[in-house]
Amino acid sequence: MNSTTETAVFRSTGQDLPFARPSNVQSTRFRDALILRVNMALQVTLATRAEVVHSRTTQCCLACFVLALILYAEGCSSRGELSIGVDDRGPTEQSIHFTSKGVTLAGTLVLPKGSLRHPAVVLLHGSGPQSRDLFMARWFGAHGLAALAYDKRGVGESGGDFRTVPFMELADDGLAAVAYLQSRQEIDSHRIGVWGLSQGGWLGPLAASHSPDVAFVIAVSGPGVSPGEQMLFYYANELRADGMPEEDVRRADALRRIVWHYRSTGEGYEQAKLEQERDRKQRWHHQVSVQQDHLFTPLEAPAEVKRPDNPQARWYRQEMIYDPLPALQALRVPSLFIFGGEDRLVPVEESIAVIRRALTQSGKSNFTIRLLPRDDHQLRLADGPKQGEVDPEYLQIMQTWLQKQVN
Repeated sequence: MNSTTETAVFRSTGQDLPFARPSNVQSTRFRDALILRVNMALQVTLATRAEVVHSRTTQCCLACFVLALILYAEGCSSRGELSIGVDDRGPTEQSIHFTSKGVTLAGTLVLPKGSLRHPAVVLLHGSGPQSRDLFMARWFGAHGLAALAYDKRGVGESGGDFRTVPFMELADDGLAAVAYLQSRQEIDSHRIGVWGLSQGGWLGPLAASHSPDVAFVIAVSGPGVSPGEQMLFYYANELRADGMPEEDVRRADALRRIVWHYRSTGEGYEQAKLEQERDRKQRWHHQVSVQQDHLFTPLEAPAEVKRPDNPQARWYRQEMIYDPLPALQALRVPSLFIFGGEDRLVPVEESIAVIRRALTQSGKSNFTIRLLPRDDHQLRLADGPKQGEVDPEYLQIMQTWLQKQVN
């Protein structure tokens, strides 16, 4: 794709999302909110950079900057150009617990201030031992949504062990979090959605396909392909980054597909063993052998591979072959999919094509797909002076979409 196509908004209507501009905003409310935000920013800056605290010149400059922003706020508020409402007092946080299939999960509920019932979002995890994502929870809270971030099973304060179940079953934990939010009087039970990054981008549509209680889905870097295809893509990019010639990358990919097929089905043992032994002599053998899946580990006999309690069974027989298409086709709620063009973990172009085709062919129209060319898997800038920082355009896309679809 060229950059023009990639940065467009892919919707069935072919239209970009408008920026909301609420009118009739009182100048004092806007001014006070802005002062609060600036003061919070200054406190963080002064707390983390001691040298600034002791610089009278810098303090003076910052004070002038605050004054200029206040004067600007007065002018903007009189024209009604505030892009989103933020409560002057800021959100609050509560430690909470809820249960999912007998497992107690611990988390933090971020609540915006105000007496009205709030829309809400549950934050789903990526792969591995993930704790509650307070950065995103606080971002949602600052933008008018209650947010529930919790520790994955067996992580932090949560019970259980995520390693003992296929990752698809973790969607049920997300739905248990939705049910918990429905029990809270501060929450609008009809406006609870899910947000997920990476593996959470599979879980979001899956949770929504299982329950009518999910009102919207935001999937960030969520692959449109199976976990097996996603990992094949990742391993190939890892080898390229290590300097391996493309011909060798393709040969390693071919061997991986043969060995994985055997490990998932118990079929093709002789061929897999022959190919594995032959490629031990290749110049790229060592580079591949140290990758996470240990491709050159001696193959187990077919009877051992087919054992139900084989320790590799969960990945090769369940997770690796998970097909995200049924969940995508079953989506009935507003959905936002965001990808980074510099993502080396997910086949982005293929995922975009698959998601758009699945939703369009199943008659869906209320979905948006956005691609940010300079962003990595976590939607952080991959180059430039702000490399490694969360892309503000990513946050703005979510803010605008939520204003239209939820708020």
